Amino acid sequence: MVYEYAIEPALAVAWCRKNPDVFQYFYESFGIGTSRIMSEFPKFKKWNRQFKQAMVGANDFERLRSTELFKRLNETRIRRDGYEYDGNVPWLKNAEVEDIRFGFHAIMALENPNNRTKVLTSEKVYNHSLWKLEEQDLCPRKADDMAQLISALISNCSEVHFIDQYFWPEELEYRRPLEAFLKVIAIKKGCRPPLLKIVVHTSDKAIKKDFRKDCQEKLPGIIPAGMLVTLQRWKKREGGKSLHGRYILTDVGGIRVEPGIREGNAGEDFEVDLLKRNLYEKLWNDYIEHPAFDPVMAPIDVKGTA
Repeated sequence: MVYEYAIEPALAVAWCRKNPDVFQYFYESFGIGTSRIMSEFPKFKKWNRQFKQAMVGANDFERLRSTELFKRLNETRIRRDGYEYDGNVPWLKNAEVEDIRFGFHAIMALENPNNRTKVLTSEKVYNHSLWKLEEQDLCPRKADDMAQLISALISNCSEVHFIDQYFWPEELEYRRPLEAFLKVIAIKKGCRPPLLKIVVHTSDKAIKKDFRKDCQEKLPGIIPAGMLVTLQRWKKREGGKSLHGRYILTDVGGIRVEPGIREGNAGEDFEVDLLKRNLYEKLWNDYIEHPAFDPVMAPIDVKGTA
């Protein structure tokens, strides 16, 4: 649902120098609420330096556009580790080498001299399969299928929050999807920076026995060794908002998941919808930035042993 695009700095500048419709199209095609997020390739300071170099000679109107585009592309970036960037060769050559080591979803460049399938120029994007992405999808409501469907989102982020008001750690139907999700996250080790935070948010309805004890006994064995997962239980604040809906929120975007992160029976579907910017920002605020609910208990940290 959310994919990583390497963007040549000179191409981003070219968008700012084209007619307003072209600029607006690419401006609206990236960032929170879309399926496309820019890769931090090379590291931010180097990318920014190349972007500024490409802006030399731009007029005031083009510079104004470039400021807005720069903010949009860099409001959130997908980070990667473990690569070498050779400043003596062009950006595209570096991107093609890195794509072999650890693939991008696509590489966006001014030109495609080697006619690479994964390299997109501005003129070629509109009907290309690497550009046209689904914002809604479904799959069988089984753990591995669920994990595969959302893998592009949870493997590209630095922070992830699973929100399901009925998450019960003692039930296998909830543990299996969480285990599958965490395995997907663990696979990126060595190519992505470690996740800063993994949190499961649930409510005071999610209890049959002792919630803390169930977490400490049932969850370590499904969490990859050394990985830390925090569980936070919330309750409705008097006169406040209700906990509703089931979501997966990350620092690079979010999705609505129905009917939650619980496995189902044969023939049942797991459905996902990409969250648009306004709803994503409200949910991020309510659950993470400024919680709109009261905690039921102190957060529970569980370290994996699997």
